[in-house]
Amino acid sequence: MVQDKDVFEYMPFFVLTYTIYKNKMDYSLKNPNNLDLNQESRYLMQIYQNEGLSQDDLANLFGQSKATIAKHLRTLEDEGYIIRQIDANNRRKYILKTTKKGEKLAILKIKELKDWNDKVGISDLDGETLKKIRDIARKSAELLND
Repeated sequence: MVQDKDVFEYMPFFVLTYTIYKNKMDYSLKNPNNLDLNQESRYLMQIYQNEGLSQDDLANLFGQSKATIAKHLRTLEDEGYIIRQIDANNRRKYILKTTKKGEKLAILKIKELKDWNDKVGISDLDGETLKKIRDIARKSAELLND
């Protein structure tokens, strides 16, 4: 009988990955320190970990439009998590930096992500498996661009 089987046995790969992502978001919301910045958290962590990033860099890194990135950066800026500084080498470009408040949240989110990865076993995946998953994601993005 199908009901005796594990529901995850019948999920296509993309549904499995979506389920993991959704569960991670729900897990984040259970954190008493969460500030409901799940989408923005990805950008904040990158800004914190990679000094000198610009809005264009984030758009390229995440494969998203500049407008999408700008909307989320405005939220982070309005909440006092990041600041924009004019790039000394290119006055038309803004470099993104975390504030002290942003650093605290980024560190919290990085720890939360590491804890999640450890608890569900993502940290146990070998490099080759992670590479294959990234390759699948890359190919799926390329199909959209063709």
